[in-house]
This record gives sequence, C-alpha cells and structure tokens, in this order.
Amino acid sequence: MSAVCEMAAPFVANSAVDRRPIARPFRAHANACLKCQARYVAMTRTARELAAMSSETLTAPLDLEWRVMSSLEGDLALARSWRTPVALAAAALSMTAAVVIWRLRPRPQS
Repeated sequence: MSAVCEMAAPFVANSAVDRRPIARPFRAHANACLKCQARYVAMTRTARELAAMSSETLTAPLDLEWRVMSSLEGDLALARSWRTPVALAAAALSMTAAVVIWRLRPRPQS
C-alpha cells in the first residue's frame, strides 16, 4: 500500500459511507488505484448492510450483565465458585425482607 493510499483511505471510506464523491485531492488516485476502489466497494457494501440492520431492534437478555461480569477475568471478575452461593444468599435475603415487610404491615384495628 502506497503512502497516497494510506492518506486517501479515510476519505475513500467516508465517501463510500456518506455516498458522496471522494475528496478532490484523492479522487484521481482513487479512480486509478485498484486497492482504493476495492476499499470503496467494501465500505459501500458494509454501509448498506449496516443500514439494513438498523431497523432491527433486539433486546438483550435480562441476565446479560451478570453473564458478562462473571465471564471477565481480573479485578472486575466475579469468581465462578461464588455464583450459586451469591444467588442463594440473594434469594434468602429477599425472602427475609418480604417476611419482615409482611409482619410489619399495618393491621386493621378490631
């Protein structure tokens, strides 16, 4: 890849995505360079595919954050051996809170 190709690359890519003519200083080079033409075609195809996908709406699974955080390694990682105990502790805590709230609810005076 020549130095001119490297300088022209962002302009070729942007013009393909924006569907505008290539910037004047690089237009003659892009018209003569097969690599730049291939980049233009590839970026046009990619932009078209991304535009077609933009109408799709997908919802993330509810446990996505948990799965991502538990699959990490390093400081942010949640130890895999803690998954079940943490889930059980959370369930027990929520049950305890529900019982306490139920017991402390206002009762009608008879």
